[in-house]
Amino acid sequence: MVSFASYDGTVLVGHERGAGPVLVCLPGGPGRPSGYLGDLGGLAARRRLVLLDARGTGESAVPADPATYAMDRMTADVEALRVRLGIERLDLLGHSAAGGLAMLYAARYPERIGHLVLVTPSAQLVGIEMADEIAHT
Repeated sequence: MVSFASYDGTVLVGHERGAGPVLVCLPGGPGRPSGYLGDLGGLAARRRLVLLDARGTGESAVPADPATYAMDRMTADVEALRVRLGIERLDLLGHSAAGGLAMLYAARYPERIGHLVLVTPSAQLVGIEMADEIAHT
């Protein structure tokens, strides 16, 4: 388990599974603890997964300021985790609603992204609308 204080002092937790190059995983929801991601179908056999419990979920603390639940501010939580892990570039996976957070992080910190993986992302959170023929295929 990785525990760290984010930019506003809120203590956040990342659960570790496996060994190898780090892959930071952001669970969907919103507001869903990371445990449902499990070992990502066996990926932990090749990668060190760090499954982040977002602020106010799972083992991460509830922030003092509810305004910090805003997606643009939560990018700073991902950056604080990167610093805590001591890695220069993140391989980052965003699932469902956290796909938007992963995209925002990549846009804000492009020099900090190694690989970006989006699994069934919800792009509406970052203002991207998908045409019906794309969304329902």
